[in-house]
Amino acid sequence: MVARIAEASNLLSEKLGRLPTHDEVAEVLDVHISTVRLVSQRSRPPISLDQPLSDRGHMTLQEIIRGSDETTPENMVKKQLIKQEVEELLKTLDKREEHILRLHFGIDGEPPRSYEEIARQLKLSRERIRQINCTALSKLRRTSVADDLELYVV
Repeated sequence: MVARIAEASNLLSEKLGRLPTHDEVAEVLDVHISTVRLVSQRSRPPISLDQPLSDRGHMTLQEIIRGSDETTPENMVKKQLIKQEVEELLKTLDKREEHILRLHFGIDGEPPRSYEEIARQLKLSRERIRQINCTALSKLRRTSVADDLELYVV
């Protein structure tokens, strides 16, 4: 189909003295216009992101098109370092406190849970879970590892 469209487009270009429209190519080939559009869009050659945009400047497409901030190498490393610091911080707590904080804040990739949900899971009262959570957070604030996390806050 790509070859047929290219051939028809070349013939029409010579005949008309200009580039033909998708409608004209579709009419010559007796196909639907959407087919011509789709094939034309998909058959374009790829463009290098490192190719200069103009003869005068040195700016490339890579410099203009930005990805999400999370995918930059700096942010990926920063995220990994924060994760390591948080893990080290949680190790300073006893197992139950650590487990409750992990559940409440969704640290292991799970969705964050309410005190009520944690209480049902651990067969404790909601108030007791809240107290353990508060105690654990106050312990974390007093550790020297918590000071290291302040470096990442902007």
